[in-house]
Formats: sequence, C-alpha cells, structure tokens
Amino acid sequence: MKKLAMVAAVLVALAMVLPAQAADLKVKGDFNNRFMVYTNHNDWLQSEKGGLEDGTVNETWGEAKYRMWVEASTNDGKVKGVWATEVGALHYGDESKGAGGYSGDGIVFENRWMYTDFQMPWCDNSARVRMGLQPFTANSWLWQETVMGVKFYGAAGSVNYELAWLRPWETQVYDKDDDARDLDSIYARLNFKPADGLKAGLFAVYMTGDSDKPASQTGTITSQHYEVKKFANKYDLSLFTIGTDGKWNSDSFFVNWDLMYQTGSVDNANFQNAYKFGNGVAPDHTGPVVTDDFDVSAYFLHADIGMKMDAWKFTYTFWYASGDDDDTDGDFDAYLAIDVDRADSICLFEGGYTDDNYFTEKPYLLDKGFIMNKLSADYKANKKLTMGAAVMYMMTAEDIEYRDLDGEKQKDDSIGVEVDAYLKYKIYDNLEFAINAGYLFADDAMDYFEADRDGNSDEDIFLSTARVRYKF
Repeated sequence: MKKLAMVAAVLVALAMVLPAQAADLKVKGDFNNRFMVYTNHNDWLQSEKGGLEDGTVNETWGEAKYRMWVEASTNDGKVKGVWATEVGALHYGDESKGAGGYSGDGIVFENRWMYTDFQMPWCDNSARVRMGLQPFTANSWLWQETVMGVKFYGAAGSVNYELAWLRPWETQVYDKDDDARDLDSIYARLNFKPADGLKAGLFAVYMTGDSDKPASQTGTITSQHYEVKKFANKYDLSLFTIGTDGKWNSDSFFVNWDLMYQTGSVDNANFQNAYKFGNGVAPDHTGPVVTDDFDVSAYFLHADIGMKMDAWKFTYTFWYASGDDDDTDGDFDAYLAIDVDRADSICLFEGGYTDDNYFTEKPYLLDKGFIMNKLSADYKANKKLTMGAAVMYMMTAEDIEYRDLDGEKQKDDSIGVEVDAYLKYKIYDNLEFAINAGYLFADDAMDYFEADRDGNSDEDIFLSTARVRYKF
C-alpha cells in the first residue's frame, strides 16, 4: 500500500505542476483479468521447462495483469516523458507474492517503462531521440521487448529511419584488473513506401559482448534455452542479423513478409543438447558438453498471404526457422531469437490469454528450428463481435533426436496438427470479453517431452482461456 500511495502522490504532484509548465498529462491503463478456463496439461505450461505426464494434469485458474502509465508532454509535443508500472499475472488466491490470497496485500509492483522522448532542436521537426527503458522492436520475430537504450528516429521524405544503441546487460568495473563484460547492441533501420499500400524495410542488428572468464567458468548454453537473452553475457558474443520485412495491401489482398540472415560467433563457450524437466516428469535429456568457438550461420523466413471478402479475412501463414542437425560440429546453424513473445499457437506459444503461462515464447523448438503451415479465417460479424478459427501443421526444421526410456535411439520432426478458435465481444467501446481454445493432436516428435517416452506420441494438449480487458 505504501508503494501505491507513493505512485498516487507522484501522479497528483505531476497533475498540479505540469499545467504551470504548459504541459499535457495523460493517464492510460490496461486492466486485464484473464482466466484459464481449462487445460488438460498444466504441466506443459512452464516456460520451456514443461513436460507431459502420462495422463491429464487438469487445472483452472484466474489472474490479473494491470498496467498503468503516465505520459507528460509539452503542449507543442516537443518533449514527452513516459513512466509505466505493472502488476503482473497475479493469480486469484496466490499468496506466494503476498497479494493474491487473504487480505490481498503485498509488494508486487514492477517497473515497465521509463523514458524521455524529445525533438532534436537543430534538426527538422521529425527527428527525435528516445532514451531510457522503452518498448523496442527490431523485428517481431527477432527482438520485440522492453529494453534500456537510446534511439534516434525520424523521417526524410517518404523514408523513415531509426538508429539505436541498446544495452540489455552490464557489469561494472571497479578494479584496474577487471575487464568490462557489457553486452551492447547497435540497431539501424530504413523504412520505405515506394507505392500506395506497399511498405518495405531494411534493418540490421549487431550484438557484441566479451567475457573475461574461461569456458570452464561460463556455464553452458543448452538447446532448451536457445535464445540470446538466456545467454546473459557469459560468452564472447558477436552476432550480426540483417533482414528485410514489409507488407502490401490492396482492397482485397495482402502480403506480409520477413526474411533474416544471421552470422557471427559465440566464442569461448560450452554447448549441450539437453532438456531439464521443471516438474520432474521424466529423466532429463542430456548429451555431451561441447566446448568450442561456435560459428553462427542461420536464417529465418516468414510470409502471410491473404484475402479479404466483405466481413471475412482468410490467411495462409508460413515460416521457416533454420535448425541445427549436428550438436558437436562447432557451428550454430539454428536461428537465434533475441527476446520475443509469439502468440501464433495457443498450445505451443503465447496464444492463450493467460500468456504468462506458456510452453515457449520463441518461434521454434529447442535448437531444431521450426516449420509452420497455418490456415486461418476471421469473421467480423458487426462492430462488437469478431470470431475466427485456424488449423496448423507444425514440424521442426531438423529431427529431434533422443533416447527413449528403453535406451533406444529415436528421431522425428513432426509436432502435429493444432486447431484453434476464438471469439471477441466488445461489451463497451473500451471493455472487451474474449475466449479462445486450442487442441494439439500431437505427433511423434512430441514424445521427446513425455514422461512415458517410447518413441510414439501419447498425450494431446488442450487449452481454453478467456479475458475481460479494460483499456483507457
């Protein structure tokens, strides 16, 4: 309550002071109550530690995630400051944080954003700088999350430009013999509008970080946590991603695309093809630890092709994330996301409305990449009601190889077929009710994650989630 009182006091103070400074003050919010209506495999939803018991693990729950932020800006719009707080995914009845159970009091506030955005005084009116903890998107399949940094952006005619320095990881130096092990990133983008309905972008992200520790002290990169943000800054990292993305829209048709290539190295590192189950449903998968200077060569491509007919929209989605077929060759051939949240599947990714409970946030599994084929249909019945459904066939780009409980070698790449559906209804203009459901008809590659690991998939996955969301 003390923190809440402090936040309220700051808001009141800003409201009193800013008008005297010829400024505008806006308070915005996203108040989201979400519900796991039902799942037959709650053991699966453990943020890349999940496994599948032999039989159902049924669960239902409710949770709340509330965000509130203040935007203070001068009347001419030349300067803006944003500060946001969040209470994240607090389960009804959960006393682990001291706030979801009896009496409902506890310390649960998080800092979401805190940045200043201002117009450059010696440049044209479009050139601006944003600095601090800010929402950032290089590409939604590569890096789309809050991060500390400084971004310079603006427009020159029909071309938009962005240039940023980002620091997601830092270690301080206090001794002359210490080596700095900061992780830095340079990002650049050009966006073009060559014709009506057509937008295209070119971008590049370079990440670099040095470690002063030998490989024996840096821990191990695993296929389970194959994502740059999970590396922290324990390794000599030099990762360069170049790409293009864009969209084309006409009255009836649309196309979206993303294409990326990665190169570089992760030196002085250990790698292990391994998976540790968070709920102990089966013996952990472990392979040999390889110590090497790993060369990176990977790619990713995605396309949406669709058409619009009156209230209907039909979309075919395909993506391919490259995978690694040899864990011991000193190469990283699997595509590496930096920090993303994908919601393209309810059962595998963050497509459920209780999106703090998921299997993986990445658009691939392990270091084996991913192949998605998805057909979806959306129908807007009226201003208040929208509904839709999708069917998808999913594979890994390279075989998942492992030993079953009898010690026999197994390998497969077929994840299975998933069917999803949703309904959204506007109770009021700023209050929405939504419900969705997904069912994964699991294929044999999913046996890797099962307690009864016998080379054949035995457990399908079902999720249904809902939300009541108030945004202002």
